[in-house]
Amino acid sequence: MPFGASHKPLVALANSAVSSFFRKIEVYGSENVPEEGPIIFACTHANMAVDPAVLSSTIPHAHYLHYWVKDSLFANPAVGAMLRNAGNIPVDRKTKNNQMLFRGTFEALAQGECIGVFPEGTSHTEPHMIALKDGVAWAALEYVRYLRGTEENKGPKTGKKACIVPVGIVYCDKSKYRSRVVVHYAKPIRVEDYEEEFLSEKEGASKAAVKRMTKKIEQELLEITVNAPDWDTAFAAQMTRELLWQDEDRLPLSDYVPVAQTLVDLFSTTGDRRIDSLKELLVTYNRLLFSSRLSNTALTEVPLPRTLDPSARVSMPDRLSTLLLLVRDTLACLIRLPFFLLPMLFHIPVYLIGIFGASMAEDELETQAQMKIFLGLALSFLTYPVVFFALWAMFRQVPLGAAVAAGGVWLLGQYHTALIDQNYNAAKRLVAAWRLLVGVWLPREMSLSSFIASARTFAPDPPAVAGLGPNQKPERYVRPPRVPSRALVRHVLRVRIDAARALAAALLELEAADAPVDASPWLARQFGGDILDPPSHADTPDGTHVEHKGKGRRSGKEVVNYLRTRGARLGQAAGTDSDAHWAASSGDEEDRKDI
Repeated sequence: MPFGASHKPLVALANSAVSSFFRKIEVYGSENVPEEGPIIFACTHANMAVDPAVLSSTIPHAHYLHYWVKDSLFANPAVGAMLRNAGNIPVDRKTKNNQMLFRGTFEALAQGECIGVFPEGTSHTEPHMIALKDGVAWAALEYVRYLRGTEENKGPKTGKKACIVPVGIVYCDKSKYRSRVVVHYAKPIRVEDYEEEFLSEKEGASKAAVKRMTKKIEQELLEITVNAPDWDTAFAAQMTRELLWQDEDRLPLSDYVPVAQTLVDLFSTTGDRRIDSLKELLVTYNRLLFSSRLSNTALTEVPLPRTLDPSARVSMPDRLSTLLLLVRDTLACLIRLPFFLLPMLFHIPVYLIGIFGASMAEDELETQAQMKIFLGLALSFLTYPVVFFALWAMFRQVPLGAAVAAGGVWLLGQYHTALIDQNYNAAKRLVAAWRLLVGVWLPREMSLSSFIASARTFAPDPPAVAGLGPNQKPERYVRPPRVPSRALVRHVLRVRIDAARALAAALLELEAADAPVDASPWLARQFGGDILDPPSHADTPDGTHVEHKGKGRRSGKEVVNYLRTRGARLGQAAGTDSDAHWAASSGDEEDRKDI
């Protein structure tokens, strides 16, 4: 099934779009991808149309990908022609005959081409992968039967057997502009390990082989992605990562997945009251940040120890320090502004349409980046030609004036990309400094206990709409009430210090006691721990797929040392009571009344 003329331009456009939106995209495991097809890439799906754009942009060996599209979209002749030209394959999900269902897929694979599939079946915002569908396994194994020859496909076919390459796309913050992405390609899964069972005449053998292959794909994806059992665990791990690595670039993307999963596993440990109380404190800090429209990254200029050492003394910011912080951040923005003014003015409409696009998808976190990218890209198609023709008009008397104009537009885009990160971060710090100033100088506080009592109302978890059981109804999004940030600023600053203190104390105590902590089995295996319960999978009588992640155990000393060697700003354990060395005071006792 050949690709049409539109495929290469679409891949180039996707690459440009995701490279502009995300600050850094790193790829690992390229050596696992065969240089020649046929290959089925089974990819995680947490970010709508951004996922195929990232997958097509990072695919090793310049492979082009066909994607499955439901056949109803091909009903319109014009749309169908456009989709086919781009290389998409119609899939009739109503048919019960797998040879007919996957006919287009088989024809592409027989020509040595590659398929991109998202086996979760739908894009979602969950703190973990949802159960995989069996479609990838059915396609790979039915393709073996297709090559041997079937009645539906008129005899044996020539072609190589396909392999499956699991792909994990992990977004550090999937809806955030200029965030980071890491893509892992796992080792290929060969159909030869399942072929004999699938082709067996024994009743139920084919389905058993398919289920076994799906479980293998799922296990490989779990090992290259970050999966938390619930949102509180995910939020606690996120806040820990941001406190230990205030500069996110100090945590290399090559280490992001194992470090993030290590922290998730830490807060999944049961029966440890100190970890439970730390988790609760970190989740409160996360919800305070959300409700106050602040971020821990924007607070990096508010002093905390260079290493989270419980013996360090930390004070609450007072009025003078918040004023000085605002003055400093204002000057930092003003100094940069002359150099960034031209690309900023040119791109302001793109920024605004991106904000508008995100607001249109407020209830779907997985759709926000897609809306930002697509609307921003659409507007760029209008604004960049305007600049091109304006420059062409200026240089029309110059030989090759059109080339000069095109070069000017290209340089403008490159100049914007080179300066956007520093200026964007400076602007976020300025906004945060202003909110801190207002919150400290003109507080209108709600009590911390009142906030905690209604924290899930002010900062709700994303609604669960995917991966639900047959008797579960999708949750509806409810827009949270808006709380003035100045009512929460002092609580944010206090809880930030308390969270940093408790985090340092808990980790250093964990290291000193060498207490065991829960771990994902693959991390326990990798770091010399124990596997207590291997992963397993089962289907309940009502058809619900139940995944048992398994359980491992790692040494507390090994875990803390691992985090430290990966750049965590964590001090060394001391032989004294760590809690006694911390202090947080703004010089005003009434500021402490709700702590």
